[in-house]
Amino acid sequence: MVIGDDGVALRDRILETLFERLRAAESTLVADAEVKEQLATQVDWILDRTFDRLGRPADAERLVTPARHGSGVGETRARQNIHPVDSLSAATELFDVAFSIISADHSADISLGDLARALNSSIMAAVVPASVGYVNVLLERLAVAHSEERLGISRELHDRVAHSIAAGLQRFELGGIDDGSDPRLREGLQLFGAALDETRAIALDLRHAVGDKRLDEALRDYVDDLDDSGPPVQTTVEGTPYRLSTGVQEEAFIIIREAVHNARRHSHAETIRVHSHWDRRSLTIAVSDNGHGFAHETVRSGALGLIVAQERAELIGAELDIVPGLGTGTTLSLTIPRGPGTL
Repeated sequence: MVIGDDGVALRDRILETLFERLRAAESTLVADAEVKEQLATQVDWILDRTFDRLGRPADAERLVTPARHGSGVGETRARQNIHPVDSLSAATELFDVAFSIISADHSADISLGDLARALNSSIMAAVVPASVGYVNVLLERLAVAHSEERLGISRELHDRVAHSIAAGLQRFELGGIDDGSDPRLREGLQLFGAALDETRAIALDLRHAVGDKRLDEALRDYVDDLDDSGPPVQTTVEGTPYRLSTGVQEEAFIIIREAVHNARRHSHAETIRVHSHWDRRSLTIAVSDNGHGFAHETVRSGALGLIVAQERAELIGAELDIVPGLGTGTTLSLTIPRGPGTL
């Protein structure tokens, strides 16, 4: 099972035929010189890997110098707004072209089955990390959009809603409400005050984001900025933190931030703990409280907060688990697999 002596000649024929087909299909991958050159390098890498699997003469020339390859291709194509269909179509064309040309080479002593398996394995070894890189860029764009949206909502809450509530409170107070006033008016005043505090707290929460920090740093800073209106929050870290992709970090931060906010607001706990466990395979962040908790059957799967949290977790490929216990507190756990884009 040995590839022919002249792998470079095979490569040249494969590239020429592939580019002809892609031009005929008006693919964006051959419309730009830089993208076309990157595609050629990617094909070289795939063919080198294929030839290695099939076997080549010891003195045969390699097509490219072995290097880190994969996710950078997807990131580049995402930033250039190249549709993933173009990349997948090119992968399909490459398999067809390379299989036809290599199998027709009489100097190659290989079976068609071995050739098909080697080509498929090599192409997928390039496609999978490139796809991950592409998705990471989209998640990053989504995170930036969400961050800008959150800042806008925060400003609206602080500048308009909170201001209106404060103005209403002031009118109540100027009206001379005291202990002898109608209890309903005093209760209304208390509700106004609570609504103002809650609005300001939400506005402050929405301003927090990960940005260029690590997730553990952003969570620590968020907890440090919390006011004294709720139970204290402790953060603990186990393992060595690493940087996740921008989109994953931002979505995970929002999930944990909302969990902390809800625990402070509803749990009646004495303390809340945010514990993160980092290992080489995954990151698990648990938000636990020692509050009154609730029975498992009272957790509504259709509750808006749970739906949004589950959607965010699914978006980043994470698992979200809530363990309630009546009288024993509640724990929310978010488990994020460590992807190729982590540092």
